[in-house]
Amino acid sequence: MKPNNWKIGIGISIIALAVVIGNYRVKKNELYIPQVEANKEEIVLKWMIFGEKSSNYQGVNARFNKELQQYYPGTTVEFDIIPIENYKERWDMKMATNEAVDLAWIGNDIFNYTEEVKKGSFIALDYLLSTYGQNLLSEIPSEIWKMQQREGKTYSVPLLGALYRKDYEIVLNKSYAASYNSLQELIRMNRESPYTTKECYKSIEAYLAYIDRQDLSHTGISYKTFSKIVDKGYEGIYGPESPFVIKIFDKKMTVYNKYELENYRDYFETMYEWYQKGYIRKDIEELLDPYKEDGKKFGSILFLQEYGEHGVVRDNVDTEYEIISIPIQNYKYIAYDSTRNAVAIPKTSKNPKRALEIINLLNSEEGAKLYQLLVNGFEGRHYVQLPNGQVRSVNDESGKPLYKLSHYALGNVFLDFENTEGEFEQIRTYNKKAIRSPLIGFELDTRMIVLEMKKIDLVVRQYRDKLISGTCENWEEVYQEFIEKMKQAGSEKVIEEIQRQIDLFTQINNTNIN
Repeated sequence: MKPNNWKIGIGISIIALAVVIGNYRVKKNELYIPQVEANKEEIVLKWMIFGEKSSNYQGVNARFNKELQQYYPGTTVEFDIIPIENYKERWDMKMATNEAVDLAWIGNDIFNYTEEVKKGSFIALDYLLSTYGQNLLSEIPSEIWKMQQREGKTYSVPLLGALYRKDYEIVLNKSYAASYNSLQELIRMNRESPYTTKECYKSIEAYLAYIDRQDLSHTGISYKTFSKIVDKGYEGIYGPESPFVIKIFDKKMTVYNKYELENYRDYFETMYEWYQKGYIRKDIEELLDPYKEDGKKFGSILFLQEYGEHGVVRDNVDTEYEIISIPIQNYKYIAYDSTRNAVAIPKTSKNPKRALEIINLLNSEEGAKLYQLLVNGFEGRHYVQLPNGQVRSVNDESGKPLYKLSHYALGNVFLDFENTEGEFEQIRTYNKKAIRSPLIGFELDTRMIVLEMKKIDLVVRQYRDKLISGTCENWEEVYQEFIEKMKQAGSEKVIEEIQRQIDLFTQINNTNIN
């Protein structure tokens, strides 16, 4: 199928969900805040979010808690701000040790939402929402709430903003890439291909060879971020790291073990070849932080990060150079498993009622100023407001903002200030035009395959990192052993069972990719 005919070939209509997402506006409803007696017991909420903790955090947090007293006297919030690359590991540790957490950001790019629900990680919110979350229920469309439900119960609050999953761009140093004669071919090949093929890697390798000939200083490719490129065009079933996928441009939903596909084999072979040629640094296995050189002037020669126009992506790397951005796809995609960003109340919460009330507040116009304070800090010190209503961060000498938190992790993005003209309208447009997964509404019953899936996950953890780093001398033998071990663990049985359930879902719901 030609890339220019994808939309026709896919034939997915943007129905009720996309309409309400695209046309969403914040309503001007008055928020109900219950009266709280000043002499009640003090409550401290623990809130876990992703991000980078700045030296200015304490002052902003103190002001936030001071302002919060007018709504909930005696309540304060402590934020546990964790780098995104460590977030899931820290979450798992907190849940394993029953550490008290009252609120937690949940993202569909690193969480298997359904599995967390089955493990009992989240509190069901239906009663709390009906009693203390009226604003949330009225502001967030029902179609979006449904994505957070499992077996009829709601386990998290979806955060309005970008609802499509992340897609990526290749980031190059403009001072290096601008003089590369085949740059347009590299862009065309990776932008138009529905999946990442051997030809895509060859177009990138030609650029790496050019850089080597120029004898320019760098630390090789960012292999961890680059591994995202091979998943283009696939949707994982039962979590973002699942080996089991559908191809989103197939006419019929067919389940594959992605590691058995030719595209993945080509990727592992390419990484081996690039390691041998020096495009991946030789000490890669010794690195404690494989992302450290991304954006540095003499660091990663290329890396991947989320792509978006008109400033819709705020959490990207602050580079020390001007960049050339190469988007690797020309569409947005709404995955089936859950919304992109949500806030859950974990099973270890000591104050679930107040936690839900705080979320209700921060997702309302009544609480917009509090939300803006958390995200942007103090006006005049951490940001300046421009005449057109947008804001600009105040940066330190290195170019990093003096203070910021991700507005995706805390509340309704549309209650924030814009950083760039047209930012929010671009998000709405992306939401409205995004391809919707044909699996929306599907819930995988894992009871017959749960043991096999756990065994397969262990095999993946044993082999995957070796292969994506390119360091295996006998990579072909290791790859074949990897595939065979997954089969021994039951991968064929898992594929058969998932396919059976998807076929039944398709039959009942009269849905498919075409």
